[in-house]
This record gives sequence, structure tokens and C-alpha cells, in this order.
Amino acid sequence: MEYRCVQCGFRIKTLFVQYSPGNIRLMKCVNCKAVADEYIECELMIVLIDLILHKPKAYRHVLFNVLNHERTHFQGLLWKSLVGFLVLDAYRSLLVKKPEEEWGTSMSISSIFWIYRKMLMDVFLGNYMFLCSFLFAIRSLLKTSAQFSRYVFAFLSWLSLACEL
Repeated sequence: MEYRCVQCGFRIKTLFVQYSPGNIRLMKCVNCKAVADEYIECELMIVLIDLILHKPKAYRHVLFNVLNHERTHFQGLLWKSLVGFLVLDAYRSLLVKKPEEEWGTSMSISSIFWIYRKMLMDVFLGNYMFLCSFLFAIRSLLKTSAQFSRYVFAFLSWLSLACEL
């Protein structure tokens, strides 16, 4: 497995050298001359706090130096996360819609199942439409980014000329 420096992202072969149990020496990065990954010695709670604080070093530590990309099955994890998200989102929208409809105690299991299935389809289609429109917008922005950058450059140069006068 190839590791990365959490300071600069440079690839390194090893993060530490172990001389005896409990006696390790952290390796330095060849590129930036800093300790490659100081999070090796930290407790999990410290790493979690730094992740909550959105520190890039903590994200590099977890993504590049902790997770083993050869053994981790990301596609299966992605599908499980997607199904879990859709089910929980459908349940959330069911609870939000619950006061609007009259829920009696005499509702049968099939009617509850039908309502939940309807909610799940609404959530699935809503998320699908959002994702499609988001990807379409990104694609169209990327196509026109060259033209857009020319217009922005022309506007900024005009603005700088106007400020000089």
C-alpha cells in the first residue's frame, strides 16, 4: 500500500519504522520535510474532532493512510448507503406528511405499506430529478467555462480600466 503525506499529499512508501513494540519513529516527507502523518500517534477521538473541524490533514490521514483501497469494496458500500438514504428520506417525508393525512387506528398493514411505497417512490423520483438537473447544470457549465472565463476576464479588465480613470 502506498501512503501519502498529510501536509502536502506527496506519495511515500512508509509512515513509520518500528524498532520494538511501542517504539516507533515517524518518517519525514521527502517533499516538505515535515512528519508525514502525525495522526498515527493520535487517539481516534482526536482524529474525529479534527474531521468535524474539517481539517484537510485529518481527511488525508483517513482517506489515504487508514482506508485500504484494495480491500475496501466501495461500490457495495455506495449501494448500501444509497438504499439506506432513500429509506430514511422516505420515512422522514412520511413523518412530515403524517399531520396532513388522517391516520386512523384501523388502518391495515397493506394500506400502510402502500403509503410507505408511495413515499419511497416520491423520494426516489425527487432525488433522481435533483441529481439529473445538477449533473446537467454542471455539464453545461463545464462546456461554457471557456466562454465564461473570457467574459469574466473582459469584465475584470474593463473594471480595472474604469477604476484607473
